[in-house]
Amino acid sequence: MTTLYPRLSDAEGRILLNRIQLQNVGTLAHDTRLDHPLIYAPTGGIPARREHLEAVARAIRQCAKVHGYPDHVDKFTLGAFDRALATVVFEDTDMAPAEAAAPEVWTYMAIRLVPDVVMWRWQPKYNEQRWIGRGLVRHTLGRLWWQAYALGVPAGDGRDYTLLDMLSEADLNQVFERRSIGGTPPLARALVAELADSRITVSDLTRRIIVRDVTKRVCRLIPFTSFLALDEHQIRMRIRGIVTESLKALAEESSLVPDER
Repeated sequence: MTTLYPRLSDAEGRILLNRIQLQNVGTLAHDTRLDHPLIYAPTGGIPARREHLEAVARAIRQCAKVHGYPDHVDKFTLGAFDRALATVVFEDTDMAPAEAAAPEVWTYMAIRLVPDVVMWRWQPKYNEQRWIGRGLVRHTLGRLWWQAYALGVPAGDGRDYTLLDMLSEADLNQVFERRSIGGTPPLARALVAELADSRITVSDLTRRIIVRDVTKRVCRLIPFTSFLALDEHQIRMRIRGIVTESLKALAEESSLVPDER
């Protein structure tokens, strides 16, 4: 049985978020409470008990402390924190994909469970999408769960999360903001693996340009290809061919003078 988590609606979340904006990381960490009315999905699963919620919050905070919480850190440390937190959020929550697809779950976790960590991760910037679960590709915790779910490869009794370290956050966003790609784990794994290939790292073109072009090509192919009907090797070979086409086209385009483009 999977674990069901409390849910916080968008409206309730925004009311609480208006108060959170006026506080700092230290205040939030001291005043965090889990006594908000607990509402769960009426589906199969075991509602998370307070002890479990506290354990998840401790694991998230411990991961943050390893990466400099509550002090200010550079963007490279925050990138490493995201990759480490993806594994923690996925492994420690024991959440099924159907539960992880509920925006209200992530709104609760960001605003009631670990608001101090979310505040620390994004300070001094403020973006409601990092707190409210509507649109999981930008949510502080939700996006990381889905990245770990899609890119984690079953290995023995656990999962191998090596693919999480292969691309930057910005490049991973190119993959997961396109739900037709990020929502199909074998396709996402094949795409990330090929985008991290040495052909791209030694290319004269920037990775960002290549990633954008390749993802656009994959999106154009999806309406005509059932990737779920292919095995992982077949998907990998198909994506490798797309990357080859992209590199060739981009190289030809870069060799043209402005008027020819």
